[in-house]
Amino acid sequence: MQDFEITPQGDGEYVVRVATDEGTTTMRLSLVEAESSSDGRLGDDEATARATITYLLEHQGAEDLPQLVDIEEVVAAYPAAVERILSLSA
Repeated sequence: MQDFEITPQGDGEYVVRVATDEGTTTMRLSLVEAESSSDGRLGDDEATARATITYLLEHQGAEDLPQLVDIEEVVAAYPAAVERILSLSA
């Protein structure tokens, strides 16, 4: 698994830095709509942020992730995302 660092920006926004073979990839993660897009099951906390990034890195490399990752788009793109993110945040 890739190493990453999460820095809270407030209001469900995070800056994520992921170490890759080529250096560091930086992106923003928005969990502002986490609760509404998951029927209240996900929060906008750091545990959810870490679990979301871990989940995404299971599916693709950091260099392939968009510069802005929105939880609504993750949930829409991956039908099993909410369940897996919950299990990773536990």
